[in-house]
Amino acid sequence: MDSFSNLPEPLLVTIISFLPFKEAARTSLLCKRWRHLWRSTQTIDFNARFFINVDASREVQRQVFLDFVRQWIANYQQATISKFCLALSQPRNSQMVVENCITFSLARNVKHLVLDFSDPTWNEDDFEGPADPTSYDLPLSVYGHEQVLESLTLFSCKFNPSGFKNFGLLKQVSLGWVEVGACTFKALLVNCGCLESLSLKHCWSMENFLRVCGRGLKLKTLVVYKCRFYYPCFAVEAPNLSCLRYTGTLPRFDISRNNRGLDEVELDFGLESVCSCSMADRLYQLFFEVFPMRALTVCTYILQVVSMGEDFIGMEPSFPVTHLTLKTAMHDYEQVGIRYFLNSCPHLETLEIQLGPGRIFHDEYEAPYTGLDPHELWIRHPVVFLCVTHTLREVEIKGFKGTPNEIYVLNYLVTYGRVMEKITVITSGEMSNRGNPTVYRNIAKQALMIESASQNLLFTVL
Repeated sequence: MDSFSNLPEPLLVTIISFLPFKEAARTSLLCKRWRHLWRSTQTIDFNARFFINVDASREVQRQVFLDFVRQWIANYQQATISKFCLALSQPRNSQMVVENCITFSLARNVKHLVLDFSDPTWNEDDFEGPADPTSYDLPLSVYGHEQVLESLTLFSCKFNPSGFKNFGLLKQVSLGWVEVGACTFKALLVNCGCLESLSLKHCWSMENFLRVCGRGLKLKTLVVYKCRFYYPCFAVEAPNLSCLRYTGTLPRFDISRNNRGLDEVELDFGLESVCSCSMADRLYQLFFEVFPMRALTVCTYILQVVSMGEDFIGMEPSFPVTHLTLKTAMHDYEQVGIRYFLNSCPHLETLEIQLGPGRIFHDEYEAPYTGLDPHELWIRHPVVFLCVTHTLREVEIKGFKGTPNEIYVLNYLVTYGRVMEKITVITSGEMSNRGNPTVYRNIAKQALMIESASQNLLFTVL
């Protein structure tokens, strides 16, 4: 605390404003001087989920939250705020408070506005129909907030895209749990001339063909997360696009290439229900559409299905990927897929393996390579890929539980990673039939006894 004791309060408030709202509140416990400083933060996050109390009814929790919001607004003294977030389900039941919050934020020239009226109990994997047809309507006062708003997030909140033409500085738009048709989407792109980041989460009523294009489109980041398409097909013509993240069923992409390629591609097809050789062919086509990319994240579905195609050894031409993230359960059926990407990324420098539960798609189909033994693949008769011996310098494994396949892959990387500089194993905090976190750490540390191919390897177990 001594390093902060001589700082003026305005500077302390600026520092606190960089903290999440809950963390800012905790600074009130540091000392007497800090007790009320957090109440001047310029990053305000009113989230009803922070007020969950298992010993109180939902109605009581909601009332406590609303009273807190009213008191905060009444006592706030700052003239401007940077970010304002209101997360409250069933907003029509508390319309006066909602309107006061929006008025409060607009009067202080808020730059980043988040209105989340979704319900945490909604099933995000339910694609049968709209989540809530009576979502809240964005007040007209927001459309008049010209030349100030830089980012806008609307969840379960209806809007008029033609009103967005007033937002001359709007660069980020995130929409969720709301109907977004083709006309609405087109109007959004036309009216937001400075838009650089667009995120669609749990949206519905989208037609078969979604066009992401427009004259002078400045879009750099596109996120589509579990949206309801009749048949997902995208035409993307965005010369500045550098980041594409998609979660849903396996789509068809038609991406107009730019000269420098994409910086980041994240693909998760965990909602897909079909697992076949034809889907593997579609994966290859999709890879060509997003090619080239520098960072790639793939899911367990891809790791399983890519091995069902004719070219299961690797991509031609190879990926120019330098950072690869594998979301995997380390199931036997994923091992060929993991090898596929190591072989397809000869310039790989960093590898991140995120371990977690994953759906096994081959259960309802005839799985390829059922006779393959992962121990054979990684330990007894391994194929040592170019990236492992020449470029791969850093590996991070998250959620390690010490399963045999996890151990095989870890041992392989230690044994053959000639230029490896750092391997970090972050053990899982969950209990399982294999033991507890202490057991997981002890298993991971056994890799220290393996002779490393690299003389400069730093091996860390957390």
